[in-house]
Amino acid sequence: MNPGFRTYRCSSGQIEISVETPEQWHALAVCLGRPELAYEGGWDVVKESPAAGRTADVVQEMFYEDTAPSWGEKLGAHSVPFKVHA
Repeated sequence: MNPGFRTYRCSSGQIEISVETPEQWHALAVCLGRPELAYEGGWDVVKESPAAGRTADVVQEMFYEDTAPSWGEKLGAHSVPFKVHA
C-alpha cells in the first residue's frame, strides 16, 4: 500500500484508489487540484511512500472536501482507477 493505492475518507462515504502508473498519478493530482504532486519522478517517490505518510495526508485532506460519489465522477472523468464505498 502507498498513497496511490488505498482507501480515503470523504465527507460522505469512502473512495478507494488504485493508481499504478505515473500517468494515473498525474491524472489524480490534476483531479485533486494539486498538479504539483505530479512532479517529474513523483510517482517513483509516491509508490515507495507509506500509505499513511505526508503525501497521503495531503490526498486525504482533498478527498474529505467532497462526497465519495462526487469524487467517483471526477476520478472517472480523469481515468483514475477507483471504487466508491458508501
